[in-house]
Amino acid sequence: MSRRLWIALILSILIIIGVFVASTLLTNSDAVVYSLVSSIFFLYVSIYLFGGLAKLIIFFVYGFSSVIVLRMTPPDYDVIVIFVTTLIFMLNPLSGFEHYLTDRLADNEIEPIRIKVKGIYEPYYAYRKEMKNYYHLPQTRKLYVKPWYKTSRQLTSIAIFGIIVFLLLYTTNDIFDLKVIRIENILSLYVITILYIMLIFIHKKGFTTMLRALRISIFVPMLYLVYSTDEVTGIIQFGLFIAIILFGITMIVYEVITYYTRVSYQSYKYEDANRQERVFANALYEPFVYNDSYTEIANYGIEISLNEFEEHFKEILIYANLHRFFITAYTHDKKYIHIFAEFNKKQEKRQDKFQLFLSSLFKTHVGLRQLSDLAKKFYEQRFFHNTEYIVARALGLAHLLNELEIKTEVIVSFVFYFNQKKEVNQFSRKYPSFRLSEIEEKGMIAVQTNIKCINFDYIIENNVRDVLLEAMVHKGTFVRIMLYY
Repeated sequence: MSRRLWIALILSILIIIGVFVASTLLTNSDAVVYSLVSSIFFLYVSIYLFGGLAKLIIFFVYGFSSVIVLRMTPPDYDVIVIFVTTLIFMLNPLSGFEHYLTDRLADNEIEPIRIKVKGIYEPYYAYRKEMKNYYHLPQTRKLYVKPWYKTSRQLTSIAIFGIIVFLLLYTTNDIFDLKVIRIENILSLYVITILYIMLIFIHKKGFTTMLRALRISIFVPMLYLVYSTDEVTGIIQFGLFIAIILFGITMIVYEVITYYTRVSYQSYKYEDANRQERVFANALYEPFVYNDSYTEIANYGIEISLNEFEEHFKEILIYANLHRFFITAYTHDKKYIHIFAEFNKKQEKRQDKFQLFLSSLFKTHVGLRQLSDLAKKFYEQRFFHNTEYIVARALGLAHLLNELEIKTEVIVSFVFYFNQKKEVNQFSRKYPSFRLSEIEEKGMIAVQTNIKCINFDYIIENNVRDVLLEAMVHKGTFVRIMLYY
């Protein structure tokens, strides 16, 4: 656990303890003020945790200045002061000072904190995140190819941020003045929280995800409207309460279900001439090939056509997503479909249950072959280091750039291991390379080779095959391939 996380955790605990102590020792009005101040400090702890020390200092200056000005001006001018303060937050006149602090402070004090889920399912949760990112790729693509979309997202983010700041300052000032928390204040804090979540979603995902958050959260304000209106009373009001609560529960359940059904599969497609089969390897799985948790391999064989299989493939992905195991690839040899899956050590029964699920789905017998791959060599030898896979990966990355309409020369980058320095020198005469001592293993020399070429499929494919052949001639071992622009 990082130092910043420890500090934030300790401060949060102290704030919570302080609120409980204040609620017993202080009068109601004083306890309300103390709770409000504690909430503000808790907000600053959150800024420190997720934004870093530089952002904390800047927002503290703005917040402290706002409180001083609001306390010094007559109540009649509160709305004007809050509006002006909101503009200051949005315009961020201290951005230059923030950049100065960012340059001077240590990286661990300014970088966004990343909280990782630990345990045997950690690789799958990381994979699920990559799958969600690929699922939202169409919205990401709009940022590159549609300037109006990028501008609208930025303007919407600024507007939401402005509303958050205004409501926060207004609600805080109202509670300070009255020394009591009204139901309107609670509703305002709820709206601020929802707007903050929407701000995160529109920044990271886009409008669709932001609207999902809005759709889930709308039922609470609806309850308040029914509660506060004088025109609806008695049994009708009670009925509306029940209807809105059921609506809210239904929306939450629906969104939870659809969260797990939003799956995607990006495949590297190629023909394996040696095995006489067509391969669809999972591109999103590649960063997790060498994870230590998922070591149990299962190969399911089904006698069906490729079209019939792909009609039900999304159901298979949803099942795998619900039960947290990898679909690493599937192949078709004109008669059988073979699904390759990886499970962790505690999912032995899940392998058999998945076999039953496939039998039920396709109404036919499903064969199963299992093996334990503690050395993590199966996927590497079966797919990862296959020349056709490497070519397909290079072309897949190039096509991704085309989808984003990034039309420029690309750099195809290879990493190889060599046993002898003589072989490295001979290889480097044809393809200039540089050494990567930080990833070298005992008795192995790691080098990186970069090839610049035009983003045309046949040019990239020829270059990749030529480099791989040259490396094989000099007894090099392929490690990975990347593509940049």
